[in-house]
Amino acid sequence: MSVPVVDLDGFVGGTRAHRRGVADAVDAACRELGFFCVVGHGVDETIIARAHAAALEFFDRPLTDRLGAVKSAPTDPYGYSPFSAEALNRSIGGGAAPDLKETYNVGPVGEPPRPVAEMLDADERDVWASTPWPPAMPELRPALTDYYRAVAELCATLMDACSLALGLGPGGFARFIDQHGSALRLAHYPALDHAPEPGQLRAGAHTDYGTLTVLRLDAEPGLQVETTPGNWIDVAAPDGAMVVNLGDLMQRWSNDRWRSTMHRVVVPDGGHSRRRLTMPFFHNANWDALIECITADGEPARYEPTLAGAHLMAKFRSTVL
Repeated sequence: MSVPVVDLDGFVGGTRAHRRGVADAVDAACRELGFFCVVGHGVDETIIARAHAAALEFFDRPLTDRLGAVKSAPTDPYGYSPFSAEALNRSIGGGAAPDLKETYNVGPVGEPPRPVAEMLDADERDVWASTPWPPAMPELRPALTDYYRAVAELCATLMDACSLALGLGPGGFARFIDQHGSALRLAHYPALDHAPEPGQLRAGAHTDYGTLTVLRLDAEPGLQVETTPGNWIDVAAPDGAMVVNLGDLMQRWSNDRWRSTMHRVVVPDGGHSRRRLTMPFFHNANWDALIECITADGEPARYEPTLAGAHLMAKFRSTVL
């Protein structure tokens, strides 16, 4: 099995037949694997390259510079987290060793739905909290902000394709994502000069939490997806493609029609490696979006309704060491 490729070119503003074809391709990919690659996605390569270069520079800076953007507390969602400060496997109840990576998380760049001070839920205030930017690198903020906005626009297109695929018609998800609190992560996996501990990975086996995750792979291999229990395949993408996978919320929303699939990042060859950098964008529904299963005629709902925000933060906090 390989990761399917979906061509989005012409989906926006396309004919009904063309849009239907794209939606059917998305539906098939989400049923079978929960991962797919998109080409014709429209994200400007200049924006991608600028963000990637700025991210590399950030992790090449002295640790004191990176710590200028450190999280105020380990459970804060945004800011810099040092090497081995997270274990993603714990989000599914596992007990794997800390991940071999360092991260920098960026929160929403748009305006919150209302002033943060008026938000009664502390977790909602955290979702809309300001991102700590590194004072020593002012160019990082505009580069990542442009990338965030470009990928958020792509996610809106993908969610429209998902809406058609699930029988909701055009724009069926629009009111649930128009004030989304999505996050961008810089995930840096430094080169290793020694073999990891037994079972230690660059990112432990996990599923993602929200609606969609979008990222551009770099040249260093390691991302794998579980096709059946215990069977892992490498994720490869055509040049210029973006990799998309579903999160737990979308599996729940689709009433298990679609898959939020386990994935991980392994150390190539089981030992020495080159550095790896990816920039996953974690798209989420609005904080107060009520997620109710989308069911076919006569099909029972497999999950109780849930609020998107509470679901997200419970998952996030389970991974912090």
